[in-house]
Amino acid sequence: MRISVNLATRYYYDNRKINIAMAIAGALLLLLLVILIGVAVANFGEIGRLRKEQAELDARQKKPGGTVSEKDYKALLSRIGEANAIIGKKAVSWLELLNRLEEVVPDGVAITSIDPDQKSQELKIDGAARSFASLRLLLENMERSPNFPNVLLLNQKELKVRDKQQGISFAISSRLVL
Repeated sequence: MRISVNLATRYYYDNRKINIAMAIAGALLLLLLVILIGVAVANFGEIGRLRKEQAELDARQKKPGGTVSEKDYKALLSRIGEANAIIGKKAVSWLELLNRLEEVVPDGVAITSIDPDQKSQELKIDGAARSFASLRLLLENMERSPNFPNVLLLNQKELKVRDKQQGISFAISSRLVL
């Protein structure tokens, strides 16, 4: 078998097919270029809008705010103090406090107000008793309890509701140990 090579010959390319493929690729690249230009224009528009909005926000922030009157400031401080007092009262374990009070309060004594102060561990109790003996029993029970050291009877006064109903109102202060 004899192989001969003719150096004068060349490969034949179908120029028509190559031109069609190049035209299609060019059209696709042109379409892609148009889409990317549209996206870039939209992005530039968005950047301009955001810069304008940022400038408005900066201008609004640099404006001095209206001054707050002393009355409004004190009212705000008062509201903040009330909110902090509520938060402080929520810090007390009410279930445990009520359980400890249930252990020491005898029959014939009604508690009308409980005011714990978490910071100073102080507890103020207001109430009414049928007799001085019931009040004395409450004080003795509280003194014996490890949860209520330093029990002080702040005040007491006789209550009369109509002719037949009598009692004693009282206020007690104690430290609170839970």
